Amino acid sequence: MIWFQDFLNYIKHEITTPLTLLYRKILDEGVVPNDWREANVIPIHKGGYHNTASNYKPISLTSQLCQVFEAVVRDEIVRFLEKHKLIKYSQHGFRKGSSCLTNLLLFLDKILLSVDEGYCANVTFLDLAKELDKVPHQRLLEKLRKHGIKRKLLRTIGDRLRKKKQRVCIKGKWSNWTDVWSRVPQGSVLGPLLFLIFINDIEEYVHS
Repeated sequence: MIWFQDFLNYIKHEITTPLTLLYRKILDEGVVPNDWREANVIPIHKGGYHNTASNYKPISLTSQLCQVFEAVVRDEIVRFLEKHKLIKYSQHGFRKGSSCLTNLLLFLDKILLSVDEGYCANVTFLDLAKELDKVPHQRLLEKLRKHGIKRKLLRTIGDRLRKKKQRVCIKGKWSNWTDVWSRVPQGSVLGPLLFLIFINDIEEYVHS
């Protein structure tokens, strides 16, 4: 059995030109194909009771060609943000060379420095429950605009987020299609970067 990704890789030389034309047309018009708006959601068990819906993480499975397009867009946005140093140093999630480990090491260094100098350190822990599911699209697009993402690319991303439909798939059974009015899709290529931009300014409103 040949997986679709393997098939795309096998015919990559034949489809490079038509895909380039397709992606260029999408960016020029700011409109994505309708089938890119549909996602099959696969629930992944995180832990706890299997009969509790909140114990599952929804992963959106979208078109492979859409994921290739998102990967190209993501890489260009990351290069732009890094070049102009628009992502704050304190953000460690979804960044190359950064992770939970680098975040914890930096945090530990600050705590130990405070202890050595005799200061009291106050720590606030935020657990953002279902954070990707609660991102309002208009506010996200405004933050993208403030980060310098404008015109054709902003229209394309906005169109990618709007008028989406999804259904849940479990063991070969499907639910009815339902409209999605907010959220950054988990499982998408562009989703983590969009969420990073959305929370990039969070520390500006936290003062000691």
